Amino acid sequence: MSRIPTGVIHADEAYSKRTVLERLGISQKVWDKLLSEGLPYTSVGHTRWVTGKDLIQHLSTHSERKVNNTISLKGD
Repeated sequence: MSRIPTGVIHADEAYSKRTVLERLGISQKVWDKLLSEGLPYTSVGHTRWVTGKDLIQHLSTHSERKVNNTISLKGD
């Protein structure tokens, strides 16, 4: 029985919404937020797909922004 590697995202692969939710352990609400923040996706049939590269870049950019905002608030 193969096990889905939790937390592992490869830049050179594409992932369905279901796979992203499982691998990252995120909720539908977080998925919707990622899309509303501009995560690029492609619809294939009724399923949304994202590339690992776009997902990694999006998470990196938005986590840096959140950390920088928190640091500036603490510095005030």
